Amino acid sequence: MRNESQDAWKDIGFYFIPNAFTAENKPESINDTADFSINQITLGDEEIPYDLTNNKLLLKLTNELLPGETKNVKINYTLELPENGTRLSKVNDNFHLAQWYPMLGHYQKGWNIKDFDIKGESYHTSYGDYVVNYELPKDYLVVSSGQDGLIVPASSGKIEGTNIKDFYLGLLNPKEWTSKSAIVNDTNLRVFLPSDKPDFSEEMSKSAIEAYAYLESNLGENPFHELDIIGNNGQMEYPNVIEVSNDQQNFEHTLVHEIAHQWFYYMVSNDPHKDAWLDEGLTEFVTSMYLTEKYNEVVGYEFANNLSQISSINGIVNLALDEFEKAEYVPTVYGKTPILLRDFFKDHGGQEEALQFLSEYFKAYKFKYVDSKTFADFLNEYFEEDKSDFEEKWLNIE
Repeated sequence: MRNESQDAWKDIGFYFIPNAFTAENKPESINDTADFSINQITLGDEEIPYDLTNNKLLLKLTNELLPGETKNVKINYTLELPENGTRLSKVNDNFHLAQWYPMLGHYQKGWNIKDFDIKGESYHTSYGDYVVNYELPKDYLVVSSGQDGLIVPASSGKIEGTNIKDFYLGLLNPKEWTSKSAIVNDTNLRVFLPSDKPDFSEEMSKSAIEAYAYLESNLGENPFHELDIIGNNGQMEYPNVIEVSNDQQNFEHTLVHEIAHQWFYYMVSNDPHKDAWLDEGLTEFVTSMYLTEKYNEVVGYEFANNLSQISSINGIVNLALDEFEKAEYVPTVYGKTPILLRDFFKDHGGQEEALQFLSEYFKAYKFKYVDSKTFADFLNEYFEEDKSDFEEKWLNIE
């Protein structure tokens, strides 16, 4: 670990989200619990103490870690996954390891680590390089944020990945899944669907190819060469992995939305606790434009329009996650945001201009972090005029 800030660190902060799923801390809506034990934490050769509150793991340093200084941190722990949990979950003989390890937080004059909030994503992590070695009691299909290659069951191996925000690892029982690989441009799309349902992997692969090609063509190239698509009804996004619907009649919207997150959430990153609209809202806007072009505007904006009709919508979309009332968050971020942007671009060049704007935005901030002010400034710069009258109607800009 390297201290790249200008401050001397007296502590080091990690998200350890499994602690938010223990019997003591779990949200009421979750039935099953996680169990874990932290055995030892060392910095270099020294064992160090720590505090763990909610999902904040704070390592207490005996000596300050100075700017530019590097130390190795080792956290030895065991973890038992919740049965049928949320994200982090064991389902039958399948293991979905999302947010399963201590994830280094963002340092901004202190460790910016918020309490776990089940309404949305409440963690903000940095890009990093990963090497994951695994040894399993039997063969599983391995899906991950790294490069996995051919779909072949394995009981041991090594996975590597670079420029990854947070590392997902899935272990799937080969008897419970069908799979299919498809190539689009230079990326391998690997589809996994439950074997106890009708096999529509060909249909899902075709839809994924079309959406992925559209996004690369209109937004910019994705430099990663593998995207895993798991039909487990998780409806979640991770670097190079998405969890989607396995309903053959109603999978496309979620599929496109989660693929689009590879551009907005992963390659252009933001703090989802503070600015969820920058990933969820922009992703839904792109999804709506894709479905509009493929079908029509009614189909394209059906999801956002339905949400935007819900009465519990906040006038400001960039509230922090814990500032939203529970009923406000989804209709405001997923519904109001894409409708606002659609209507704005109808007066500023239409969908073609909207895609060109997002392409330039993606190019400017690829593998960087943005916030609402970044977006507002870029909008003014792109159109070479002050758009603050429009922005002030729905953004609080500090």
